Amino acid sequence: MSRLSLIAALGFCSTSALFVSACKEEEEEPFGFTCVELIQAENQDENPFVGTAKIKVTLKYEPCLIDYYTKTNVDQAMNGKDGEAVFGEWAERLCSESVSDPLVACEVESFAQTLQASETNPIYQMTVTYRVTDPSKISGRTLLWGPGPVEAYADCSNNQRPFVKLTLPSDVIGIDKDNKTLWNAQSWANPRGIMQRNTAGCIQASIARQ
Repeated sequence: MSRLSLIAALGFCSTSALFVSACKEEEEEPFGFTCVELIQAENQDENPFVGTAKIKVTLKYEPCLIDYYTKTNVDQAMNGKDGEAVFGEWAERLCSESVSDPLVACEVESFAQTLQASETNPIYQMTVTYRVTDPSKISGRTLLWGPGPVEAYADCSNNQRPFVKLTLPSDVIGIDKDNKTLWNAQSWANPRGIMQRNTAGCIQASIARQ
């Protein structure tokens, strides 16, 4: 298809089935998210989320995303020349994106991306801090964590995929209005999450009061 034909096709996305493939290409986004479902741990008799003012979720980058942000697409890192716009957009979207699962009532307060090369203690991770707008809408709900490149744009090599992972109880914590930690992840299922545009296969964190 010539460039002129493609432009014409995109103009008729909503009316012509002939150009379905071109329309899908136009709508495809390079960035997405993974997800963390917050579940009350079985040994918790009372709701552990009461009094939660903020939630912090820290996930570690796996090799594909480490290479993406430190080698192949350094401008897309949070402090890169293109990163500010990407992260700014997703700060507005993570708590309001249209997905199949109910989301925690929240607003994104901040991102903290660490890309620290070291022979003894390399750290490649990101923390998203969410401001909770309704503590009654946390339990059994989902947080979107990102942004990050979806698989088609992540430039993965060696059969890698754009995964992140939860590794510590302190990777998912709830904080009260006085900045005191109220709860953390007691255990988790499916600790790896892939960057995508839906909430299939979320990391599941069972939450317990400290």
